[in-house]
Amino acid sequence: MFGYVSDFIHLNINLGTPAACKAYHDIWMKRYSSAMTTWSELDTAVWGMRCRQSLKLSFSATFFALSADAVGQSKIKAGEFYLAYYAMLHAMWAVLYLHPDQTLANMTSITHSKMANLYHSEFASGRSRIIVEDVKALAEDLRFLREYYSYRMPLNSPFEAIPELSVSYSRLGGFVKQSIQLANLQSHIVRKVGERTGKAGAVITSADREAFREAFFAINGKRHELRDLDLLDDADKEARTEALTHGVDLLPLSLGYEHMFDNFMTWEGDPPDQEMLQRVRSLVGNALL
Repeated sequence: MFGYVSDFIHLNINLGTPAACKAYHDIWMKRYSSAMTTWSELDTAVWGMRCRQSLKLSFSATFFALSADAVGQSKIKAGEFYLAYYAMLHAMWAVLYLHPDQTLANMTSITHSKMANLYHSEFASGRSRIIVEDVKALAEDLRFLREYYSYRMPLNSPFEAIPELSVSYSRLGGFVKQSIQLANLQSHIVRKVGERTGKAGAVITSADREAFREAFFAINGKRHELRDLDLLDDADKEARTEALTHGVDLLPLSLGYEHMFDNFMTWEGDPPDQEMLQRVRSLVGNALL
């Protein structure tokens, strides 16, 4: 689909032919072009942060998926299914954060069921679907497994006699990788349209600073009402300062990878297992580059 920066081999295989790849590219170019005609400088800056969040979610989806494998090897089923379910959610969210018709309010408050339905309808249905996984079935299976252990904790493990359920999470790794590639593809189309329309980046004016801060927190932060706490990671605070000081570019995921590589789980607190962190970095990098 693009002859530079990134390789979308799995997506090209899914679409099947060069003509189908071009058709997909052209359809989304038109959809982003239509959306960008209404963008203000603030909208462009917020979309730069949406691209960054898509990359963050690519990292977290991979971390959840690898953690599910690690917990599964320790035979702790409840943790395995919980982590697998959220790996899928984060993978879908990474793609949907770059959907041109979805407002930021929609993306920050979307329910799990709406997320699966929207992802399925836009990317995993029809003859020319770019994701061939049955997303609705996979999401429902992983949700069922998580909820069964969360709310009806079994005395034993009843799933071995139900192959469709017991192996559903085995398809997770492929889905996460293809979703990261898809998010990267969408981000390159965003950048391409931005360059054509003169909206590849934006400076945040003094009049827009507070609105940008609110949008940034909606994407990255979490409010704790009882403690009157607005919690934001230090790496995110640094990114917000950089945006307010220097402006924001619409940066494709593969071009933002190196910076996120340096920031993911390296700033404070107890660091994760270094082998796990290296695997996350490697798998995300391989999916993007």
